[in-house]
Amino acid sequence: MTTSVPSIPRPVDAGGAAVRPQAGYLRPDRTGFIAGWTQPALRESRHDVRAAWRPVAARAVETIQNSGWMAGAVDQAIADTLGTGLKLNAVPDAEALGLSEDEARAFARQIERRWRRWSRRPLECDARGKMTVNMMADAMLRSHYAYGEGAARILRRKRTFARSATKVQLFSPLRIQHETAEELGLYQGVFVDGDGLATGYRVKAQVGGHERTVDLPARDRDGSPLLVHVFDGAADQTRGISPFAPILKVFRQADQLADATLVTMLLQTIFAATVKSDSLSEEAFDGLKVDEANGEVTGELGEYLKAKNLWWEGSKLDLGSFGRVNHLFVGEELQFHSTNHPHNNYLPFLRNLLREIARAIGVSYEALSFDYEKATYSSVRMGIASLWPLVTRRRLHLSAPFYQAVYEAWLEEEIFHGWLAVPGGYGAFLKHRAAICQAEWNGPAKPTADDLKSAKSMGERLERGTTSLAHECAEMGLDWEDVAEQRARESARYRQLGQADPHAAKGSPLVGHNGGPAFGEDEGDGPEDGPEDGPEEDQGEDDRDEGEAA
Repeated sequence: MTTSVPSIPRPVDAGGAAVRPQAGYLRPDRTGFIAGWTQPALRESRHDVRAAWRPVAARAVETIQNSGWMAGAVDQAIADTLGTGLKLNAVPDAEALGLSEDEARAFARQIERRWRRWSRRPLECDARGKMTVNMMADAMLRSHYAYGEGAARILRRKRTFARSATKVQLFSPLRIQHETAEELGLYQGVFVDGDGLATGYRVKAQVGGHERTVDLPARDRDGSPLLVHVFDGAADQTRGISPFAPILKVFRQADQLADATLVTMLLQTIFAATVKSDSLSEEAFDGLKVDEANGEVTGELGEYLKAKNLWWEGSKLDLGSFGRVNHLFVGEELQFHSTNHPHNNYLPFLRNLLREIARAIGVSYEALSFDYEKATYSSVRMGIASLWPLVTRRRLHLSAPFYQAVYEAWLEEEIFHGWLAVPGGYGAFLKHRAAICQAEWNGPAKPTADDLKSAKSMGERLERGTTSLAHECAEMGLDWEDVAEQRARESARYRQLGQADPHAAKGSPLVGHNGGPAFGEDEGDGPEDGPEDGPEEDQGEDDRDEGEAA
Protein backbone atom coordinates (compact mmCIF):
# COMPACT_ATOMS: atom_id res chain seq x y z
CA MET A 1 0.00 0.00 0.00
CA THR A 2 1.37 3.34 -0.98
CA THR A 3 0.52 6.69 0.50
CA SER A 4 0.91 10.00 -1.26
CA VAL A 5 2.78 12.82 0.45
CA PRO A 6 0.97 16.12 0.13
CA SER A 7 3.01 18.71 -1.74
CA ILE A 8 4.13 21.85 0.10
CA PRO A 9 2.97 24.97 -1.69
CA ARG A 10 5.89 27.13 -2.87
CA PRO A 11 5.87 30.81 -1.86
CA VAL A 12 4.89 33.30 -4.52
CA ASP A 13 5.53 37.02 -4.84
CA ALA A 14 2.93 39.75 -5.38
CA GLY A 15 2.73 38.94 -9.08
CA GLY A 16 2.05 35.27 -8.49
CA ALA A 17 5.49 34.13 -9.63
CA ALA A 18 7.20 31.42 -7.59
CA VAL A 19 9.89 32.67 -5.23
CA ARG A 20 13.05 30.58 -5.04
CA PRO A 21 14.06 29.93 -1.38
CA GLN A 22 17.45 31.35 -0.42
CA ALA A 23 19.80 30.96 2.56
CA GLY A 24 22.97 32.72 3.67
CA TYR A 25 24.26 35.90 5.25
CA LEU A 26 22.63 39.24 4.39
CA ARG A 27 19.41 37.66 3.18
CA PRO A 28 17.04 39.83 1.06
CA ASP A 29 16.41 43.04 2.97
CA ARG A 30 12.80 44.03 2.41
CA THR A 31 13.10 47.13 4.62
CA GLY A 32 16.17 48.44 2.79
CA PHE A 33 18.34 48.87 5.88
CA ILE A 34 21.18 46.73 4.53
CA ALA A 35 20.79 48.06 1.01
CA GLY A 36 21.18 51.60 2.29
CA TRP A 37 24.42 50.74 4.04
CA THR A 38 27.32 51.97 1.96
CA GLN A 39 29.54 49.06 0.99
CA PRO A 40 32.80 49.39 2.96
CA ALA A 41 36.16 48.48 1.45
CA LEU A 42 37.53 45.08 2.46
CA ARG A 43 41.32 45.02 2.75
CA GLU A 44 44.16 43.98 5.00
CA SER A 45 44.50 45.63 8.39
CA ARG A 46 47.87 47.18 7.57
CA HIS A 47 46.27 49.16 4.71
CA ASP A 48 43.53 50.46 7.02
CA VAL A 49 46.14 51.48 9.59
CA ARG A 50 48.28 53.16 6.96
CA ALA A 51 45.36 55.27 5.71
CA ALA A 52 44.03 56.30 9.14
CA TRP A 53 47.15 56.45 11.36
CA ARG A 54 47.90 60.18 11.18
CA PRO A 55 44.32 61.57 11.43
CA VAL A 56 43.48 59.17 14.26
CA ALA A 57 46.70 59.91 16.16
CA ALA A 58 46.21 63.68 15.81
CA ARG A 59 42.65 63.52 17.13
CA ALA A 60 43.53 61.08 19.91
CA VAL A 61 46.36 63.31 21.16
CA GLU A 62 44.11 66.37 21.02
CA THR A 63 41.37 64.51 22.89
CA ILE A 64 43.69 63.39 25.69
CA GLN A 65 45.17 66.87 26.01
CA ASN A 66 41.81 68.67 26.23
CA SER A 67 39.40 66.25 27.89
CA GLY A 68 39.36 65.43 31.56
CA TRP A 69 37.32 62.30 30.82
CA MET A 70 39.89 60.88 28.42
CA ALA A 71 42.98 61.95 30.34
CA GLY A 72 41.52 60.37 33.48
CA ALA A 73 40.60 57.19 31.61
CA VAL A 74 44.17 56.82 30.33
CA ASP A 75 45.58 57.37 33.82
CA GLN A 76 43.19 54.77 35.22
CA ALA A 77 44.05 52.18 32.56
CA ILE A 78 47.78 52.69 33.16
CA ALA A 79 47.35 52.44 36.93
CA ASP A 80 45.35 49.21 36.56
CA THR A 81 47.96 47.70 34.24
CA LEU A 82 51.22 48.82 35.84
CA GLY A 83 50.52 50.30 39.24
CA THR A 84 53.96 51.51 40.29
CA GLY A 85 55.63 49.13 37.82
CA LEU A 86 55.98 45.44 36.98
CA LYS A 87 58.22 43.32 39.14
CA LEU A 88 60.80 40.89 37.78
CA ASN A 89 60.57 37.21 38.65
CA ALA A 90 63.62 35.62 36.98
CA VAL A 91 63.17 31.94 36.13
CA PRO A 92 66.32 30.78 34.27
CA ASP A 93 66.28 27.22 32.96
CA ALA A 94 68.50 25.23 35.34
CA GLU A 95 68.82 22.25 33.01
CA ALA A 96 70.00 24.31 30.05
CA LEU A 97 72.59 26.05 32.23
CA GLY A 98 73.80 22.88 33.86
CA LEU A 99 72.87 24.14 37.33
CA SER A 100 71.10 22.44 40.17
CA GLU A 101 67.75 23.78 41.28
CA ASP A 102 69.32 25.46 44.31
CA GLU A 103 72.05 27.03 42.19
CA ALA A 104 69.53 28.26 39.63
CA ARG A 105 67.39 29.73 42.41
CA ALA A 106 70.38 31.53 43.91
CA PHE A 107 71.35 32.81 40.46
CA ALA A 108 67.81 34.12 39.88
CA ARG A 109 67.79 35.93 43.22
CA GLN A 110 71.12 37.57 42.37
CA ILE A 111 69.72 38.70 39.00
CA GLU A 112 66.65 40.22 40.66
CA ARG A 113 68.71 42.17 43.20
CA ARG A 114 71.01 43.60 40.56
CA TRP A 115 68.05 44.42 38.27
CA ARG A 116 66.34 46.41 41.03
CA ARG A 117 69.52 48.35 41.64
CA TRP A 118 69.99 49.19 37.95
CA SER A 119 66.37 49.81 36.92
CA ARG A 120 65.65 52.24 39.75
CA ARG A 121 68.54 54.61 38.95
CA PRO A 122 67.75 56.99 36.05
CA LEU A 123 71.42 57.76 35.49
CA GLU A 124 72.07 54.07 34.97
CA CYS A 125 69.11 53.04 32.83
CA ASP A 126 67.84 56.16 31.01
CA ALA A 127 69.89 57.73 28.21
CA ARG A 128 68.43 61.11 29.25
CA GLY A 129 68.99 60.38 32.94
CA LYS A 130 65.41 61.32 33.90
CA MET A 131 63.31 58.18 34.26
CA THR A 132 63.44 54.77 35.87
CA VAL A 133 62.48 51.69 33.88
CA ASN A 134 59.04 51.72 35.52
CA MET A 135 58.52 55.35 34.52
CA MET A 136 59.54 54.54 30.95
CA ALA A 137 57.06 51.64 30.87
CA ASP A 138 54.37 54.10 31.98
CA ALA A 139 55.32 56.46 29.14
CA MET A 140 55.29 53.60 26.62
CA LEU A 141 51.75 52.63 27.63
CA ARG A 142 50.65 56.27 27.48
CA SER A 143 52.08 56.44 23.94
CA HIS A 144 50.00 53.37 23.08
CA TYR A 145 46.77 55.23 23.85
CA ALA A 146 47.83 58.31 21.87
CA TYR A 147 49.55 56.71 18.85
CA GLY A 148 48.71 53.04 19.13
CA GLU A 149 52.37 52.12 19.68
CA GLY A 150 55.47 52.88 21.71
CA ALA A 151 59.09 53.05 20.56
CA ALA A 152 62.48 53.08 22.29
CA ARG A 153 66.14 52.59 21.41
CA ILE A 154 68.61 50.55 23.45
CA LEU A 155 72.03 52.19 23.42
CA ARG A 156 75.50 51.53 24.78
CA ARG A 157 76.75 54.72 26.42
CA LYS A 158 79.69 54.53 28.79
CA ARG A 159 79.66 57.39 31.30
CA THR A 160 82.00 58.09 34.16
CA PHE A 161 79.22 58.40 36.75
CA ALA A 162 77.41 55.21 35.68
CA ARG A 163 78.76 51.69 35.84
CA SER A 164 76.48 50.19 33.21
CA ALA A 165 76.66 51.22 29.56
CA THR A 166 73.15 49.91 28.75
CA LYS A 167 70.75 52.83 28.31
CA VAL A 168 67.14 53.14 27.09
CA GLN A 169 66.00 56.13 25.03
CA LEU A 170 62.28 56.62 24.40
CA PHE A 171 61.21 58.49 21.27
CA SER A 172 57.92 59.50 19.70
CA PRO A 173 56.39 57.13 17.12
CA LEU A 174 55.98 60.23 14.95
CA ARG A 175 59.68 59.89 14.15
CA ILE A 176 59.10 56.56 12.41
CA GLN A 177 58.58 57.65 8.83
CA HIS A 178 55.39 56.72 6.98
CA GLU A 179 57.23 55.70 3.85
CA THR A 180 56.29 52.61 1.89
CA ALA A 181 58.43 50.94 -0.78
CA GLU A 182 57.38 47.33 -1.01
CA GLU A 183 60.14 46.51 -3.48
CA LEU A 184 62.59 47.37 -0.68
CA GLY A 185 60.61 45.55 1.98
CA LEU A 186 59.69 48.91 3.56
CA TYR A 187 56.14 49.36 4.75
CA GLN A 188 55.06 52.40 6.75
CA GLY A 189 58.62 53.03 7.93
CA VAL A 190 59.35 49.41 8.92
CA PHE A 191 61.71 47.11 7.00
CA VAL A 192 60.47 43.52 6.93
CA ASP A 193 61.90 40.35 5.42
CA GLY A 194 60.03 37.83 3.33
CA ASP A 195 58.41 36.32 6.40
CA GLY A 196 57.24 39.68 7.74
CA LEU A 197 59.91 39.90 10.47
CA ALA A 198 60.83 43.49 11.32
CA THR A 199 64.53 43.93 10.55
CA GLY A 200 64.90 47.72 10.72
CA TYR A 201 63.21 51.09 10.90
CA ARG A 202 63.42 54.33 8.94
CA VAL A 203 63.33 57.16 11.46
CA LYS A 204 63.96 60.88 11.57
CA ALA A 205 66.79 61.57 14.01
CA GLN A 206 68.81 64.56 15.20
CA VAL A 207 72.28 64.32 13.70
CA GLY A 208 74.69 67.21 14.30
CA GLY A 209 71.85 69.56 15.21
CA HIS A 210 69.90 68.77 12.04
CA GLU A 211 67.12 66.30 11.41
CA ARG A 212 68.04 63.53 9.02
CA THR A 213 66.31 60.35 7.96
CA VAL A 214 68.34 57.29 8.95
CA ASP A 215 67.78 53.53 8.83
CA LEU A 216 68.27 51.73 12.15
CA PRO A 217 68.55 47.95 12.61
CA ALA A 218 66.09 46.21 14.91
CA ARG A 219 68.74 43.87 16.40
CA ASP A 220 72.46 43.40 16.42
CA ARG A 221 74.17 40.40 14.83
CA ASP A 222 73.79 38.37 18.04
CA GLY A 223 70.04 38.99 18.23
CA SER A 224 70.11 41.52 21.05
CA PRO A 225 67.33 44.14 20.66
CA LEU A 226 68.43 47.61 19.52
CA LEU A 227 65.01 49.14 18.87
CA VAL A 228 61.87 48.23 20.81
CA HIS A 229 58.58 48.72 18.95
CA VAL A 230 55.48 47.61 20.86
CA PHE A 231 51.93 47.65 19.51
CA ASP A 232 48.79 45.53 19.54
CA GLY A 233 47.14 44.57 16.27
CA ALA A 234 46.59 42.04 13.52
CA ALA A 235 49.32 39.71 12.30
CA ASP A 236 49.91 41.63 9.05
CA GLN A 237 50.26 45.05 10.71
CA THR A 238 53.62 46.79 10.92
CA ARG A 239 52.29 49.74 12.92
CA GLY A 240 49.67 50.09 15.64
CA ILE A 241 46.71 52.44 15.85
CA SER A 242 45.24 54.23 18.85
CA PRO A 243 42.47 52.37 20.72
CA PHE A 244 40.64 55.71 20.64
CA ALA A 245 39.92 55.22 16.92
CA PRO A 246 36.47 53.58 17.40
CA ILE A 247 35.31 56.16 19.95
CA LEU A 248 36.48 59.50 18.51
CA LYS A 249 33.00 60.10 17.11
CA VAL A 250 31.41 59.11 20.42
CA PHE A 251 33.65 61.48 22.35
CA ARG A 252 32.77 64.26 19.92
CA GLN A 253 29.09 63.59 20.53
CA ALA A 254 29.56 63.77 24.30
CA ASP A 255 31.53 67.00 23.94
CA GLN A 256 28.88 68.60 21.74
CA LEU A 257 26.10 67.43 24.05
CA ALA A 258 27.77 69.11 27.01
CA ASP A 259 28.39 72.35 25.06
CA ALA A 260 24.82 72.49 23.71
CA THR A 261 23.36 71.88 27.16
CA LEU A 262 25.53 74.60 28.69
CA VAL A 263 24.59 77.14 26.00
CA THR A 264 20.89 76.37 26.45
CA MET A 265 21.05 76.90 30.21
CA LEU A 266 23.07 80.10 29.85
CA LEU A 267 20.60 81.56 27.36
CA GLN A 268 17.67 80.72 29.59
CA THR A 269 19.44 82.27 32.58
CA ILE A 270 20.37 85.51 30.78
CA PHE A 271 16.99 86.02 29.14
CA ALA A 272 14.92 85.07 32.17
CA ALA A 273 12.30 87.82 31.80
CA THR A 274 10.29 88.92 28.75
CA VAL A 275 7.62 91.50 28.02
CA LYS A 276 4.53 90.23 26.23
CA SER A 277 3.03 93.10 24.21
CA ASP A 278 1.24 93.92 20.96
CA SER A 279 3.34 97.07 20.59
CA LEU A 280 6.72 97.39 18.97
CA SER A 281 9.71 96.46 21.10
CA GLU A 282 10.96 100.05 21.42
CA GLU A 283 7.58 101.37 22.46
CA ALA A 284 7.11 98.55 24.95
CA PHE A 285 10.43 99.06 26.69
CA ASP A 286 9.88 102.82 26.80
CA GLY A 287 7.14 102.02 29.23
CA LEU A 288 9.68 100.61 31.64
CA LYS A 289 11.99 103.64 31.60
CA VAL A 290 12.42 105.28 34.98
CA ASP A 291 13.97 108.62 35.80
CA GLU A 292 16.75 107.57 38.15
CA ALA A 293 16.80 111.05 39.76
CA ASN A 294 13.23 111.05 41.11
CA GLY A 295 12.08 107.50 40.30
CA GLU A 296 9.28 108.69 37.95
CA VAL A 297 8.26 107.22 34.60
CA THR A 298 9.12 109.63 31.77
CA GLY A 299 7.75 110.24 28.29
CA GLU A 300 4.19 110.40 27.06
CA LEU A 301 3.29 107.47 29.28
CA GLY A 302 4.34 109.57 32.25
CA GLU A 303 1.73 112.23 31.46
CA TYR A 304 -0.91 109.51 31.25
CA LEU A 305 0.14 108.00 34.53
CA LYS A 306 0.18 111.38 36.32
CA ALA A 307 -3.50 111.69 35.67
CA LYS A 308 -4.07 108.16 36.82
CA ASN A 309 -2.11 108.75 40.01
CA LEU A 310 -4.82 111.15 41.18
CA TRP A 311 -6.95 108.07 41.72
CA TRP A 312 -4.19 106.46 43.77
CA GLU A 313 -3.94 109.41 46.16
CA GLY A 314 -4.70 108.19 49.62
CA SER A 315 -3.81 104.61 48.64
CA LYS A 316 -0.35 103.07 48.97
CA LEU A 317 1.36 99.90 47.63
CA ASP A 318 4.72 99.51 49.39
CA LEU A 319 7.11 96.61 48.74
CA GLY A 320 9.94 98.06 50.83
CA SER A 321 13.32 99.24 49.70
CA PHE A 322 13.97 96.00 47.82
CA GLY A 323 10.94 96.10 45.55
CA ARG A 324 9.55 98.41 42.87
CA VAL A 325 6.34 98.28 40.84
CA ASN A 326 6.66 99.57 37.27
CA HIS A 327 3.67 100.29 35.07
CA LEU A 328 3.40 98.66 31.68
CA PHE A 329 1.32 99.58 28.68
CA VAL A 330 -2.25 98.53 28.65
CA GLY A 331 -2.46 94.90 27.47
CA GLU A 332 1.17 94.09 28.32
CA GLU A 333 2.32 91.31 30.59
CA LEU A 334 5.71 90.77 32.24
CA GLN A 335 6.69 87.07 32.27
CA PHE A 336 9.51 85.38 34.24
CA HIS A 337 11.08 82.12 33.05
CA SER A 338 12.87 79.41 34.96
CA THR A 339 16.07 77.76 33.68
CA ASN A 340 14.39 74.48 32.78
CA HIS A 341 16.12 72.33 30.18
CA PRO A 342 13.82 71.42 27.27
CA HIS A 343 14.23 67.70 28.13
CA ASN A 344 15.67 65.49 30.88
CA ASN A 345 17.61 63.08 28.66
CA TYR A 346 21.02 64.68 29.22
CA LEU A 347 22.30 62.40 31.97
CA PRO A 348 21.00 59.10 30.51
CA PHE A 349 22.43 59.93 27.10
CA LEU A 350 25.76 61.13 28.53
CA ARG A 351 26.06 57.99 30.66
CA ASN A 352 25.50 55.82 27.61
CA LEU A 353 28.22 57.66 25.69
CA LEU A 354 30.66 57.35 28.60
CA ARG A 355 29.93 53.63 28.88
CA GLU A 356 30.93 53.15 25.25
CA ILE A 357 34.13 55.16 25.82
CA ALA A 358 34.98 53.16 28.94
CA ARG A 359 34.35 49.88 27.12
CA ALA A 360 36.74 50.75 24.31
CA ILE A 361 39.51 51.95 26.64
CA GLY A 362 39.17 48.99 28.99
CA VAL A 363 38.12 50.62 32.27
CA SER A 364 34.86 50.50 34.16
CA TYR A 365 32.20 53.18 33.71
CA GLU A 366 32.43 54.04 37.41
CA ALA A 367 36.22 54.44 37.19
CA LEU A 368 35.85 56.70 34.15
CA SER A 369 33.02 58.90 35.40
CA PHE A 370 33.31 58.53 39.20
CA ASP A 371 29.54 58.02 39.10
CA TYR A 372 28.65 55.37 41.69
CA GLU A 373 25.04 56.47 42.06
CA LYS A 374 23.55 53.25 40.69
CA ALA A 375 26.45 50.93 41.46
CA THR A 376 25.89 47.98 43.78
CA TYR A 377 28.26 45.54 45.43
CA SER A 378 27.37 42.86 42.88
CA SER A 379 27.76 45.18 39.89
CA VAL A 380 31.17 46.39 41.10
CA ARG A 381 32.37 42.80 41.58
CA MET A 382 31.09 41.78 38.16
CA GLY A 383 32.74 44.82 36.57
CA ILE A 384 36.08 43.95 38.15
CA ALA A 385 35.77 40.31 37.11
CA SER A 386 34.99 41.15 33.48
CA LEU A 387 37.67 43.85 33.13
CA TRP A 388 40.54 42.07 34.88
CA PRO A 389 41.34 39.78 31.90
CA LEU A 390 41.68 42.95 29.79
CA VAL A 391 44.14 44.37 32.33
CA THR A 392 46.27 41.23 32.34
CA ARG A 393 46.14 41.14 28.54
CA ARG A 394 47.46 44.72 28.30
CA ARG A 395 50.15 43.82 30.78
CA LEU A 396 51.19 40.74 28.79
CA HIS A 397 50.94 42.20 25.26
CA LEU A 398 52.07 45.81 25.74
CA SER A 399 54.14 46.27 28.90
CA ALA A 400 55.90 42.93 29.38
CA PRO A 401 57.56 42.99 25.90
CA PHE A 402 59.17 46.35 26.70
CA TYR A 403 60.41 45.14 30.08
CA GLN A 404 61.68 41.90 28.56
CA ALA A 405 63.63 43.61 25.78
CA VAL A 406 65.33 45.98 28.22
CA TYR A 407 65.99 43.12 30.63
CA GLU A 408 67.68 41.00 27.97
CA ALA A 409 69.94 43.86 26.87
CA TRP A 410 70.91 44.63 30.47
CA LEU A 411 71.49 40.97 31.36
CA GLU A 412 73.76 40.51 28.34
CA GLU A 413 76.06 43.28 29.55
CA GLU A 414 76.07 41.91 33.09
CA ILE A 415 77.22 38.49 31.87
CA PHE A 416 79.62 39.94 29.28
CA HIS A 417 81.54 41.82 31.98
CA GLY A 418 81.38 38.88 34.39
CA TRP A 419 79.29 40.77 36.95
CA LEU A 420 76.89 37.82 36.83
CA ALA A 421 78.65 34.46 36.52
CA VAL A 422 77.14 31.62 34.48
CA PRO A 423 78.79 28.34 33.49
CA GLY A 424 80.42 28.88 30.11
CA GLY A 425 80.41 32.67 30.42
CA TYR A 426 79.27 34.99 27.62
CA GLY A 427 79.46 32.24 25.01
CA ALA A 428 76.96 30.16 26.96
CA PHE A 429 74.68 33.20 27.19
CA LEU A 430 74.66 33.66 23.41
CA LYS A 431 73.93 29.96 22.98
CA HIS A 432 71.24 29.75 25.67
CA ARG A 433 69.87 33.31 25.56
CA ALA A 434 66.22 32.26 25.75
CA ALA A 435 66.85 29.85 28.65
CA ILE A 436 68.80 32.39 30.71
CA CYS A 437 66.47 35.34 29.99
CA GLN A 438 63.25 33.58 30.97
CA ALA A 439 61.26 35.86 33.25
CA GLU A 440 57.78 36.65 34.51
CA TRP A 441 56.56 40.19 35.05
CA ASN A 442 54.08 40.59 37.89
CA GLY A 443 51.88 43.64 38.26
CA PRO A 444 49.55 45.06 40.90
CA ALA A 445 46.95 42.85 42.52
CA LYS A 446 43.43 42.47 41.25
CA PRO A 447 41.21 45.03 43.02
CA THR A 448 38.54 43.62 45.30
CA ALA A 449 35.25 44.95 46.59
CA ASP A 450 35.73 43.13 49.93
CA ASP A 451 39.30 42.45 51.06
CA LEU A 452 38.23 40.15 53.88
CA LYS A 453 36.25 37.84 51.60
CA SER A 454 39.11 37.79 49.08
CA ALA A 455 41.62 36.87 51.80
CA LYS A 456 39.36 34.07 53.05
CA SER A 457 38.97 32.75 49.51
CA MET A 458 42.74 32.71 49.04
CA GLY A 459 43.23 30.89 52.33
CA GLU A 460 40.59 28.33 51.37
CA ARG A 461 42.29 27.66 48.03
CA LEU A 462 45.68 27.23 49.69
CA GLU A 463 44.24 24.95 52.39
CA ARG A 464 42.49 22.71 49.83
CA GLY A 465 45.58 22.57 47.64
CA THR A 466 43.89 23.97 44.53
CA THR A 467 46.52 26.69 44.11
CA SER A 468 50.08 27.53 45.16
CA LEU A 469 51.74 30.28 47.13
CA ALA A 470 53.63 31.35 44.00
CA HIS A 471 50.36 31.79 42.09
CA GLU A 472 48.59 33.67 44.88
CA CYS A 473 51.56 35.98 45.40
CA ALA A 474 51.74 36.66 41.67
CA GLU A 475 48.05 37.61 41.72
CA MET A 476 48.94 40.20 44.35
CA GLY A 477 51.94 41.48 42.41
CA LEU A 478 54.44 39.83 44.78
CA ASP A 479 57.28 37.35 44.43
CA TRP A 480 56.70 34.37 46.70
CA GLU A 481 60.42 33.99 47.38
CA ASP A 482 60.63 37.62 48.46
CA VAL A 483 57.70 36.99 50.79
CA ALA A 484 59.23 33.78 52.18
CA GLU A 485 62.63 35.35 52.77
CA GLN A 486 61.14 38.42 54.42
CA ARG A 487 58.98 36.26 56.70
CA ALA A 488 62.04 34.22 57.67
CA ARG A 489 63.98 37.39 58.54
CA GLU A 490 61.07 38.72 60.58
CA SER A 491 60.60 35.40 62.41
CA ALA A 492 64.29 35.21 63.28
CA ARG A 493 64.24 38.78 64.55
CA TYR A 494 61.15 38.17 66.70
CA ARG A 495 62.79 35.10 68.26
CA GLN A 496 65.96 37.09 68.83
CA LEU A 497 63.94 39.67 70.74
CA GLY A 498 62.24 36.95 72.77
CA GLN A 499 58.82 37.49 71.24
CA ALA A 500 56.31 35.13 69.70
CA ASP A 501 56.69 34.42 66.00
CA PRO A 502 53.77 36.19 64.27
CA HIS A 503 54.20 34.00 61.16
CA ALA A 504 53.95 30.63 62.89
CA ALA A 505 50.79 28.75 61.96
CA LYS A 506 48.15 28.61 64.66
CA GLY A 507 47.77 25.20 66.23
CA SER A 508 51.44 24.30 65.74
CA PRO A 509 53.44 23.08 68.78
CA LEU A 510 55.07 26.52 69.03
CA VAL A 511 51.86 28.54 69.19
CA GLY A 512 49.09 28.59 71.76
CA HIS A 513 45.37 28.91 71.19
CA ASN A 514 45.49 32.69 71.46
CA GLY A 515 48.43 33.13 69.09
CA GLY A 516 51.06 33.32 71.87
CA PRO A 517 53.87 30.85 72.57
CA ALA A 518 52.72 27.51 73.98
CA PHE A 519 55.50 26.91 76.49
CA GLY A 520 55.10 23.71 78.43
CA GLU A 521 57.79 21.32 79.51
CA ASP A 522 60.37 23.20 77.47
CA GLU A 523 59.71 26.64 78.92
CA GLY A 524 62.83 28.33 80.13
CA ASP A 525 65.06 26.46 77.66
CA GLY A 526 66.72 29.68 76.59
CA PRO A 527 66.22 33.35 75.96
CA GLU A 528 64.84 32.67 72.49
CA ASP A 529 61.89 30.76 73.95
CA GLY A 530 60.24 34.06 74.93
CA PRO A 531 58.83 35.42 78.19
CA GLU A 532 57.11 33.17 80.68
CA ASP A 533 53.33 32.97 80.85
CA GLY A 534 51.61 35.07 83.45
CA PRO A 535 48.96 33.97 85.91
CA GLU A 536 45.93 32.20 84.56
CA GLU A 537 43.64 35.03 85.50
CA ASP A 538 45.67 37.42 83.39
CA GLN A 539 45.43 35.02 80.49
CA GLY A 540 41.69 34.90 80.97
CA GLU A 541 41.51 38.69 80.74
CA ASP A 542 43.58 38.58 77.56
CA ASP A 543 41.22 35.99 76.11
CA ARG A 544 38.20 38.12 76.99
CA ASP A 545 39.81 41.20 75.48
CA GLU A 546 40.60 39.31 72.33
CA GLY A 547 37.03 38.08 72.08
CA GLU A 548 35.66 41.58 72.56
CA ALA A 549 38.01 42.96 69.94
CA ALA A 550 36.97 40.26 67.53
